[in-house]
Amino acid sequence: MGSAEEKLQHFKDVILTDAWREVDAINQEIESESKEVMSAADDEALTEAFRYIKAEIAHIEADCGRRLSHAVMANKREIFLRREAMADEVMAAVQERLEAFTQTPGYAAYLETVLAKLLKSFDRDVTVCLRPEDRHFSETLTKLPTRHTVTFFDGTFSLGGLEVYCTQRNRHADATFDTRMLELREHFSEMFGLKVEE
Repeated sequence: MGSAEEKLQHFKDVILTDAWREVDAINQEIESESKEVMSAADDEALTEAFRYIKAEIAHIEADCGRRLSHAVMANKREIFLRREAMADEVMAAVQERLEAFTQTPGYAAYLETVLAKLLKSFDRDVTVCLRPEDRHFSETLTKLPTRHTVTFFDGTFSLGGLEVYCTQRNRHADATFDTRMLELREHFSEMFGLKVEE
């Protein structure tokens, strides 16, 4: 019986060894497939995470760009408004000084000087426009030396100065403070960026 038991034990050992080998092979196969599945799942999860992170970065960049654009535009608007206010302040100060100047004796001398220069450039009869409040200067201005007739009319400007027309030659000279103020405003607009170029 010893040999049958030995044979049986040997048979059991062979079967158990084969069974354990099969179990190990199955375990290795399961582990290998599990690793492949886990690796594929990890790759998919990483790919999805990468896509999500990329989308979030794009969203954050776009949001930052919008915020920056709004801030830049708000700052530009604030600067524009401040420059415009400064130009208005300067223009108001200049207008006050002009108004004060028109009340001085120097204003009459200024009108005489300007008209005398303009009369030299016109070789025909002229019409001179003054503000209604300056018409009293026409008596003095009429005495300026010229060979031609000088006629006075009320002008449509309000700050001071004068305009000279020669209808025979279709010529015009504008020496009004109103026009100078418009030119000054235009200069400010160009100099301080208050004007948008087309």
